[in-house]
Amino acid sequence: MGILLLESREIPESSTVNIELEKQSKRLCRVRKRFLPTHFWIDDQDFPCRVIDTNKRVNHVGAEIKFMDQYGFDGFDLDWEYPGAADRGGSFGDKNTFYFFVQELRRAFDRQKKGWEITMAVPVAKFRLDEGYHVPELCQMLDAIHAMTYDLRGNWAGFADVHSALHKRPHDQWAYEKLNVADGLSLWEEKGCPAQKLVVGIPYYGRTYTLSAGNNNYELGTYINKEAGGGAPGPYTNATGFLAYYEICTEIADPEKGWTTRWDSHGMVPYTYKGTQWVGYEDPKSVQIKMDFIKSKGYGGAMVWAIDMDDFRGICGEKNETTTRVITTRKPERPISEENVEDMEDNKEQDDQPEPQPPAPTEGASNESSPDSPEADIDCEGNDYVPHQDCEKYYRCDHGKPLEFSCREGTVFNTLTNVCDWPDNVRQTECTRKVLAERKKPQSENLTE
Repeated sequence: MGILLLESREIPESSTVNIELEKQSKRLCRVRKRFLPTHFWIDDQDFPCRVIDTNKRVNHVGAEIKFMDQYGFDGFDLDWEYPGAADRGGSFGDKNTFYFFVQELRRAFDRQKKGWEITMAVPVAKFRLDEGYHVPELCQMLDAIHAMTYDLRGNWAGFADVHSALHKRPHDQWAYEKLNVADGLSLWEEKGCPAQKLVVGIPYYGRTYTLSAGNNNYELGTYINKEAGGGAPGPYTNATGFLAYYEICTEIADPEKGWTTRWDSHGMVPYTYKGTQWVGYEDPKSVQIKMDFIKSKGYGGAMVWAIDMDDFRGICGEKNETTTRVITTRKPERPISEENVEDMEDNKEQDDQPEPQPPAPTEGASNESSPDSPEADIDCEGNDYVPHQDCEKYYRCDHGKPLEFSCREGTVFNTLTNVCDWPDNVRQTECTRKVLAERKKPQSENLTE
């Protein structure tokens, strides 16, 4: 996958070389769909500034549409790592800003009537979801959610471990207790994302470590020399703490090189070690187990990072064997019952409705309750959201305390979905009828946030 940062200006001609090669690859390599990837990392501090402002956001979306149309892309993949991440220069407002950006991108793509899809690469750590993602609303608008179920461990953790374990292991504790593939995907489902939209990430590389001097314990979670920055670089990728699968398999395939390979029976992944070097990775067996897991859970499929790190020359066995396990796994048959047909028709009717707004607070709208305020009577026990007597407001419970928020102008709080919605979509009351009447009055089309 290529990386391209789009600015709100013309794309220089020098940036189009790889795009022309990709167009040829679609014709020659039977690629079904080509997505324009956008990757926003910690160093791209300009991106949040471009999307927080409405006018800049419109220009940015316009530049993306022009570029996609010019080079024949089929979709757009978003990879912002991560909205609201304070440790990466993010801010509290990123959560709402990201939602509005995706919402405007979705509407703009739909107006093109070209069937363009939007996908998004996402984390699986709970604190990342809480600080940066309106999960159910985003999943409704996006075509697929690419869960980055890899790099869940690394040299930064201070111990040796496989970075893409399928399930929890006995030694997983504290922040790592549920940081695995299965629990990460379950978290997205629990927060309201449909299973069929979730795509499971599979790495074609290993995370490597240098053990502490004199450490002869090679078990999962063993002590490392963190200051080393990871294991020794490979001959081709030349990166500390990282080896491509083709670099790993060539080492362990030769008994004379002295590597010992073991299997994590809980995480369903292999690891290998020699001397002070320790490597956790994926192989064809573990990939097949993940594919079977994906089928059993009804997830949308798998994505890999990255295909060029497979054994593409067949040095260790079958050429591209791990990729073969992914692309030859058949999608399970799902018989369509009358009940499912009715659900599909209901969903279609819902898709025709205007998209609901996320619970986006207006400036100064959030207030903690005091003993003398009406909020003191709000019961937050077991509740995340509580309706307000004013239908244009609602309460969000934070650690047992109600915080008051206001919906955007023209919307009211939907008690069934816990989002700010159009008045037509909620149970009618005197309050909602009043808002509906105000919304239907002639008004300017230039809406502001």
